[in-house]
Amino acid sequence: MAAMLEKNNLSGKPTVLPDSLTNSEVLNCDSHLCHVSYTLAYGAGEHRTQEGRNVIDVMRQKANNLIADSHPVHDVETYVWGGIHEGWLDRDQTKVGGL
Repeated sequence: MAAMLEKNNLSGKPTVLPDSLTNSEVLNCDSHLCHVSYTLAYGAGEHRTQEGRNVIDVMRQKANNLIADSHPVHDVETYVWGGIHEGWLDRDQTKVGGL
């Protein structure tokens, strides 16, 4: 698992993440009244450039878009990174994709 995006608990604290994901940052829903946040966590292997794009920057941008698009429901708890073309995938999408 190279990266994941996981919804934080109600107090805004992240859940326990795998040890292999050594870097993390908190991303908040951009709606002013929404208190939902997610933790973006990734391993050292994501510190790279792919197709001339910084992978972490792409992950962050797609994560922020996903969080904004899921407001106000925020019903998916965990996403897995499928790469710069697939973006963030929920549990059902990862089963279909074989991840």
